[in-house]
Amino acid sequence: MKNIEAQKTNGKVKNSLVLSGLVGTAGLFIAKLLGLLYSIPLSYIFSSDALMQYYGTSYNIYSYILNVFTAGIPFAISTIVAKYTILDDNKSLRKIRTMSIRLLGLLGFFGMLALILLSGVIANIIVPGEDMKIMRTCLQLLAAALVFVPILSAYRGFWQGRKEMGEYAFTQVFEQIVRVGFLLTAASLIVYVFHMDRKYALYAAVLSTSIAAVAAIIQIYVFDKKNFKEIKDKAAVQTTLSRKNEELLHELIILAIPYLLSAIIGYCDQIYYSILLPVGLRLHGYDAENITVISSAFNYVGNKLTSIPQILAPGFIAALIPHVTEAMTQKNYSRVSKIIVECIGIVFFIGSAASLCIAIYSSDIYHILFYTVNPTLSSEVIKWVAADGFMGTICPVTSMLSIALGMQKKVLKRQLIDAIIRGVLMVPLTYVIGYQGAIIASLIGSTYLLIANIHGLQKRFNIDAKRMILNLAKIVLALVIMTASCLFLKKIGLDGAVGSKLTALLKFFLNVMLSLIVYLGISQVLKIPQDLFHRKLSAIFTSKFRHKDAN
Repeated sequence: MKNIEAQKTNGKVKNSLVLSGLVGTAGLFIAKLLGLLYSIPLSYIFSSDALMQYYGTSYNIYSYILNVFTAGIPFAISTIVAKYTILDDNKSLRKIRTMSIRLLGLLGFFGMLALILLSGVIANIIVPGEDMKIMRTCLQLLAAALVFVPILSAYRGFWQGRKEMGEYAFTQVFEQIVRVGFLLTAASLIVYVFHMDRKYALYAAVLSTSIAAVAAIIQIYVFDKKNFKEIKDKAAVQTTLSRKNEELLHELIILAIPYLLSAIIGYCDQIYYSILLPVGLRLHGYDAENITVISSAFNYVGNKLTSIPQILAPGFIAALIPHVTEAMTQKNYSRVSKIIVECIGIVFFIGSAASLCIAIYSSDIYHILFYTVNPTLSSEVIKWVAADGFMGTICPVTSMLSIALGMQKKVLKRQLIDAIIRGVLMVPLTYVIGYQGAIIASLIGSTYLLIANIHGLQKRFNIDAKRMILNLAKIVLALVIMTASCLFLKKIGLDGAVGSKLTALLKFFLNVMLSLIVYLGISQVLKIPQDLFHRKLSAIFTSKFRHKDAN
């Protein structure tokens, strides 16, 4: 009976874009939340803005190298798997799976070699001086993960294309649990038991990425072995011929190139904030300590906080690709238009609230959770980073959605213009204004990209612009009321930026909960959930409780 119910639930998830997106996002959200939670004790284990900067910056470099060598291919795998699933060509699906794992494994190996060879040069640009060796070692240790993570991505891309968003979510959480467990255990033993230099705790932290990837590969391999049998059995009785290996590889590469170029260009801010930002800060006249504090806030704490709303992008992109591919294959353009409006609306509804909370509660967050020698400067930096974090949430969704709908060349051109704007303006504006200039440069570029993407989608698919604008206006109104409520609660004493950490934590929690209740309540009155999720918030919660009672 339970198996039947589970199959029904899984079927509903597979057939609903909103449910698929929320399931995929839920897994990523939990993974990122764990990442945020572990970063709190880790910052005290490091007890150094410099070590936090090295950790955050080296991870940014690793992420970008990973994107250069593998980004786009998992999305292409998902797209091609969804296509041949619809065509019921199981022989081709078998070939795609094997080909994907081998291709990404090979590319990951080349990525590892590239990062090892470039580690010294990159480290010297970011941290000139004696500490360059620490940054170089971090990059070299992270290079090992470039072998394992792409293989893991190949498995995830395949099952994402099969709409197995439950497994997609679970493997994200499992990987992060292993990573956090190894990281905190190893770092704590190094510092508090063996009393070694804290830089070795930093090395253990970056090594955890490889350990977790290996564990996640084992987990998803077990799932793959169990569930791939259905495809093998169908392939064995399939009478039609499969596509040739060369044809499938060509199709995969053609699909991957736009996603790959989009990721390389679209995530250039990881390089800009790691390399160009320190240059601009030095030119502006910040001393070494303040540069370290600002860089730590940007690349460590800022990254961890903004990654919470930003998981909406990969979560919904992962979910929408099979649905968009299916709708385009069936030439169901009215459904495509509906997907566009719902995706943008949902991401805006959740992402804007999360980003605004990061900005409003930045002082509370630093006071309660993170180590820094200058809480005032750090919290001010986070306010600006939150604005960029929101644009980093909504822009990738519109870009990847446009690419999935066949607008590759136009999107890549827009993203290139965005990247040039950021790259050209970042150092000069930081030199003139300070760290705020880096964010302003980024916002100018991303605002252009967002407007151009939405205009392109509207022109191509005649989306319901009136419905979308009305929803966005309602969300903005709810955000304004939530902000006013938050500031009022702070003024009457629920301020988590003052007092003992325990008392501040309680005040912070109450303020956040009450403010979110206001936001959701106003949203309910304005009927935002009904339009985006096709049900009232009360109905969502009621169905959850009924499901639990039924079990």
